[in-house]
Amino acid sequence: MTFQGFPGILIIGPAFLLFILLAFIAILRIREVILEGKELRLGAAALLRGGVLSPEKKKGIGKIKKRGIGLRLKLAFYTILLVLAVQLMVIIPLYRIVMSENRINQIDVMLYSVLLSMAAQTIGIIGAIILSTLLIRPIKKLVKHVENIRDTADMTKLKGVEIKFKSKDELAILGETINEMTQSLATAAVAASDLSIGKEIQKKFIPLDLDYSGNKLSSGFEDTKFLSIFGYYEGAKGVSGDYFDHVDLDGRYYAIIKCDVSGKGIPAAFIMIQVATMFLNYFKHWKANEKGMQIQELVYQINEFIEILAFKGRFAAFTLCLYDSETGIARFCNAGDNIVRIFDASEHRVKTFRLPSSPAAGVLTNFQVESKGGYSVQTLVLAPGDILLLYTDGIEEAKRKFRNSKFEEILCTEGVRDTPHANHIVGQGLEEFGNDRVMDIINAIMNKKVYSLKKWHNPEGEEKILDFDFSACEGTLSELILAMVSVEKIFRIYKDKGARDTDQVLVDKAIDSFLKDHFIQYRDYCYYTEENTLNSAYLYYTHLKEDEQYDDLTILGLMRK
Repeated sequence: MTFQGFPGILIIGPAFLLFILLAFIAILRIREVILEGKELRLGAAALLRGGVLSPEKKKGIGKIKKRGIGLRLKLAFYTILLVLAVQLMVIIPLYRIVMSENRINQIDVMLYSVLLSMAAQTIGIIGAIILSTLLIRPIKKLVKHVENIRDTADMTKLKGVEIKFKSKDELAILGETINEMTQSLATAAVAASDLSIGKEIQKKFIPLDLDYSGNKLSSGFEDTKFLSIFGYYEGAKGVSGDYFDHVDLDGRYYAIIKCDVSGKGIPAAFIMIQVATMFLNYFKHWKANEKGMQIQELVYQINEFIEILAFKGRFAAFTLCLYDSETGIARFCNAGDNIVRIFDASEHRVKTFRLPSSPAAGVLTNFQVESKGGYSVQTLVLAPGDILLLYTDGIEEAKRKFRNSKFEEILCTEGVRDTPHANHIVGQGLEEFGNDRVMDIINAIMNKKVYSLKKWHNPEGEEKILDFDFSACEGTLSELILAMVSVEKIFRIYKDKGARDTDQVLVDKAIDSFLKDHFIQYRDYCYYTEENTLNSAYLYYTHLKEDEQYDDLTILGLMRK
């Protein structure tokens, strides 16, 4: 090699390295595009499993749609760049050979090189387009299918909707999986629709107010000359056996029942509906005479019916009451539910009364019940201003999970395992709302005080206290019951640091209104809201999470005037 060739090496050498770098970058970019396609497939599957795309991914997809630049164009561009870089890497050494060898016609070699380069480039472009089309087309079908699912409000319409692939590769397998998920969504939607209808049927037996469309709300109120009645019902998932009712018999006497059927699902709902039917039929032709006061007859009838059905492990615990609104005399007969709570207006505190113990309906035959003392009637008297409270165990047994500062679920380790710690046991992972909290809430609101809620093993801080100011309350029956339900709601809510707008808590608007007036930290927890388009009686708190509502909240109150 001559010295005159040295300057050429200085130019060609770096150029050759530059083209190697370009080829390497193109390969990396092609890999990124393929991985991005994989992310799209995973995102599609996640959406169908009920997950949500992060705001960053949504933003990225929005930019792609806005600019009109998709994975296909990206893959084509970087493939062409790779082919071009490889071509130049081949041409440069060839050019050096041509310039140094006199045996070959330089012009002919350069011409052949250019033609070869153009042919390679053309093949590269066609290959890139074909490759990108083959790769991206099924992904676009997946994305379109997922968007169709996302935009379908009624999931039952997805029945029979499928995405089909001719290939037998991994994408086809993913497509089949998505098809199965889609049909599962449709099937679940049908089941959920049936459950929703079942819950609506269940609510028709409960005396609740109606909205403008004729749908039952979560509360019902009745006000007469001698008494006020307020009831609240918020069902958990699925149908259940919680129930209450009150019937004005003749303007003076009222028949009242509060019932909790064991278990969940259709059997519990069936028993509940039968109890409700028997209650209404029994008092349909009721007379205010000596026989009419013997309400234990209805309890025996209900017990016999459920016992004959012989549902394994199913029984009904209920309290039946015949109330005289003029005298305040309340006659009780209970089956397995012997706790009655009355707020004593003269002493400004809640009192707990125990009715005679008796078996729940459906456990024993009437003969066996008689042998154990039978169902009997006990009388209590309400003074003016007193409040009778009947509620199922849904509120007392409401639960929240223990979490650390990272909002990870934990177990209590404050002491020796299986020993008491505060309101729970060491080794447990949750705490119940509890009777003590319920009593404290009632006493606080009826005495117009501040109630402070402390949660044990609270991820927001062990010393975190949530305050409810009831000083402006008037001591009404509706305020009392709404206070119980509102504090229970905040008990299960937690403000996870990672919560986003997609983290939503469904809230009854009546509860939201009460919290807005009395929850001191309302703006800290309930600042972000979103309308519920499916039910105008509810809204969503966003950027919040909550522990599941395990049981129905069923509360009935009666205040003597």
